[in-house]
Order: sequence, then structure tokens, then C-alpha cells
Amino acid sequence: MKANLDCIPCFLNQSLEAARMATDDEELHERVMKEVMAHLQNVSFSRSPPEISMGVHDIIRKITGSDDPYRKVKDKSNEMAKKLYPGMKEMVRNAEEPLLMAIKLSIVGNVIDFGTANRFNVEEMIEKAAEKELGGEYEEFKNALATSKSILYIADNAGEVFFDKLLIEKLAEMGKEIIYAVRANPIINDATKKDAEFAGIDEFAKIIAGDEGQEKSSPGMLLLNASPDFMEYFENSDMVISKGQGNYESLSDVERSIVFLLMVKCPLVAKDIGIEVGTPVLKVKK
Repeated sequence: MKANLDCIPCFLNQSLEAARMATDDEELHERVMKEVMAHLQNVSFSRSPPEISMGVHDIIRKITGSDDPYRKVKDKSNEMAKKLYPGMKEMVRNAEEPLLMAIKLSIVGNVIDFGTANRFNVEEMIEKAAEKELGGEYEEFKNALATSKSILYIADNAGEVFFDKLLIEKLAEMGKEIIYAVRANPIINDATKKDAEFAGIDEFAKIIAGDEGQEKSSPGMLLLNASPDFMEYFENSDMVISKGQGNYESLSDVERSIVFLLMVKCPLVAKDIGIEVGTPVLKVKK
């Protein structure tokens, strides 16, 4: 998915938010905003939003001297999700169709996102999860899953990893071999190995950094920055599950079958998919 001029206000709002998380120095905030605005004048909008965002956040880190401005936010998200996890696991266990409930809750976890302007109440979304309809694509997903042994699951955010764990547990129970791909480096509130291990994902899946070896990560899995290991799993796994908007923006135009799980928080993503903002999505791309 290509970027749009409407992405510019989001990049600027995100830059100011990240700068303020990194430091209280208002002079540095000003420098960040000026340098990001100058940078955006020269970027090509034929690139995806995550690719542009990678350069924007590199500017923020260099000026503020903070390698991980969102670390406190990520830790808070992880602790919040850890407390919610037992109750959600009980919801899955008691559901008429546990796999469907695990998918719904995994999607709900995608509301934990500091890379978008729209923010949602997580606990409220959990309560409403059972009521949400995912359309006919769930049957399509189940049919594809039935013939899949190996699954590459591309992670999105910290905190959200606990919601992913609910689905990964169900997949592991079904005998699936799962690779869980996170970011190699801090970028916004995206999950790294530290976050995935904190959630205990390693009990059910092999954790890899999808962009291992890169000095900078993007808030979406860019194949041009992918490690050889990731590309082997991406090309050869029976199924690829992609979580979140950033991964949708990075991978929606890629030529391979992908299952996208996300909560739509951006009008441009909503337009690209053809649905309304605030809609949970299970989309099977062939």
C-alpha cells in the first residue's frame, strides 16, 4: 500500500509525540519537527507508510538521543495485557468456537497502537469481541488452516503479543509449527524479542527478528529489509498471518497468499480495504 498526502499530518503528530516521550527539552522538540518536515519534503509517496516512517523515527532518535522513546509505553502495555490475559484465555476456553474467539481477541489486541491517531478502549473492545462478525472469510481461513502445517506469524505491537498468544496457543494445539516474527530494533511500540519472550510466546513458537541484521526497523515488515531466514519462512511456510495496520501497509501488494488480522484505525487503510474505521478485519489474500 502506497503512502498518501494524508499521511503527512500523522507523521508530524507521531514525531511530536515521540519527541515528547523521549525528552522534556522543548528546543529538541522543535528541532525534531523542523527536521522531520524537511525530510518529508523529499520523500517519494510511491513508498509505503512504514518505509517512510522508518526514516522519520531515525531523525527522532538521533536528535533526542533516545534509542527507544516508547519503551515505558511498551512496558505499560505489556503489564496491562498480562493482567487481561487470564480472563481472555477463559473466554477462549468457554467459547462455542474457541478458534474463532482467539482470532477475535487477537484482532482486539491490535487496538494497542501508538502509531495511529485513533485510540480505542481495550477492555471495552474485549467485552464486545464476541459480538463482532468477521464475515465469510473465517470459513476460508479454516479451510486454508486445515491444509497448513507451518505458519509464519508476523507480529505487530507490544502488549498485543499477549493477545497473539491466545491464537498461537490454539494453533499449537492443532499441531502447527509456528514462527513468530518481531522487529530487530525498537520502532514506535512495535514488538521486539524482549516483548515476545515476556509474553511467553517462545513456549509455543520460534521467535525470530524478521529484519535481523538491519540497524533500523520499520513499523511494518518490509521485504527489502528482511533477513534471509525470514524470507525462507515467508516463501515456504504453508500460511502467513500478518498482524496489524503496519504489516498490512507493507505487505498488501506482495504476491503471495497472506491472512491479514487487524483493527482498522486509519481512513486510508479503511478505504484500501473497503470498510469503515473501527472495523475488525480477517482478510484472506490469495
